[in-house]
Amino acid sequence: MANYYILKEEYTQISQNKILAAVIDGEKADTAEAFYKILGEALRFPDYFNHNMDSFDELINDLDWLEENDIRIIFKNYDNFLEEENDEIREIILTVLDDAAEEWKRNDNTKLLNIYIEPSELAEDDLETLGISYID
Repeated sequence: MANYYILKEEYTQISQNKILAAVIDGEKADTAEAFYKILGEALRFPDYFNHNMDSFDELINDLDWLEENDIRIIFKNYDNFLEEENDEIREIILTVLDDAAEEWKRNDNTKLLNIYIEPSELAEDDLETLGISYID
């Protein structure tokens, strides 16, 4: 089942009862370091988060410290996301997020992780290249 949603318009819902919306603005998350910082703050990663791929992968598959059960990661300005990095970094992050969302589904749905992307042809191309299914 798809974990990614390509939106038709701008995402407007904010965090509310049992929903945590983590907004990643590609204009601000143009490097991996900036992405880790923004996502770490939005998902309230613990102090031991090391702002690197291994630590990100570990914590996105944990999330036990969050009270919210419905976790939504929303990408705005996707075309600028990680533009200072090579494409491989962006592809790895997209894959880690998809794998984590699948793992959460297998964990008796203790948490629900979905990824939303505001309209972007680049996002569709990236997901298709990686063989990641999405709903548009």
